[in-house]
Amino acid sequence: MPSKKIISKTTIFLLVVLLFSSFKFPDWEFNKKYTTKIHTSISEVFNSDLYTLNKAEESFYTIKEASNILGYFVFAKAPSKFHEFDYYIIFDNNGLIMKVQVLQYRENYGAEICSKRWLKKFITISTSNFTKYNQSIDGISGATISVNSIKNDVFKLTNRLKKSINK
Repeated sequence: MPSKKIISKTTIFLLVVLLFSSFKFPDWEFNKKYTTKIHTSISEVFNSDLYTLNKAEESFYTIKEASNILGYFVFAKAPSKFHEFDYYIIFDNNGLIMKVQVLQYRENYGAEICSKRWLKKFITISTSNFTKYNQSIDGISGATISVNSIKNDVFKLTNRLKKSINK
């Protein structure tokens, strides 16, 4: 029969594990490669190294310099054929897309969606009408699922941000 001391230690251990597993931390904050790329991009887009990232709502962050909001940032995951890929979007202070970059694509095919040339099509694109928006971004042969996934995700995230800005 186990002693009371062993049972109490086990119980405390389980409580601690449950407590820490209930908190959800963004993946990008603990990946040094991701944080370096993200901070470099934000510095380039806003031409500033003096900004701070502050958690806004859900997965959005505000990019502030002093008390001025320069823009917004969101890290997201989107499904591809078998895996998810990681990407981020940088917005200006009005919710217009300034940059979209894929951080990690985990499929054997379709990596063309990581191309800077293709991702530039998202910059300052209007997301007020999905049909027009959807036609503005070309498909990529061999990456149909990933292309549709990122297009839909960017559209939803952009409109969600615009709604929260206009509240």
